Amino acid sequence: MVLLEACERAVEEIGSAVPPAQLRALLIVDRAGCLNLSALARALGASASAASRLIDRMQAGGLLTRDRAALSRREIVLVPTESGRRLAEWVRSQRRAALDGVLQTMSPAGREALARALSELATNGQHRSAGQSATAS
Repeated sequence: MVLLEACERAVEEIGSAVPPAQLRALLIVDRAGCLNLSALARALGASASAASRLIDRMQAGGLLTRDRAALSRREIVLVPTESGRRLAEWVRSQRRAALDGVLQTMSPAGREALARALSELATNGQHRSAGQSATAS
């Protein structure tokens, strides 16, 4: 809970200029480099129409563009604009700084225990995702 709060506080400087849903979508697309609408909707846990409306607002705000995919000219992909990439990097750096501040207050043993727990959580999450992908196929 403390780590999540630190991440949230780190991006409060943005204010209401970029809503949290748009930031989340931007970070997902930026991390992927480019993504189609269906993949983004799945990542957000949203319907394609809701994701499309979100992308419309982000495109109007200059955060993303819709481009034709290089391999399939019929497919449309979402690509962060330069300002979108800069914002995504700024958000990540703010989060890293906030997390670093929280981690510095912990003892070395506490940080080591947290690292082990997060590693286990990540491994379990990967196994779970792989299991869900296998059952969905």
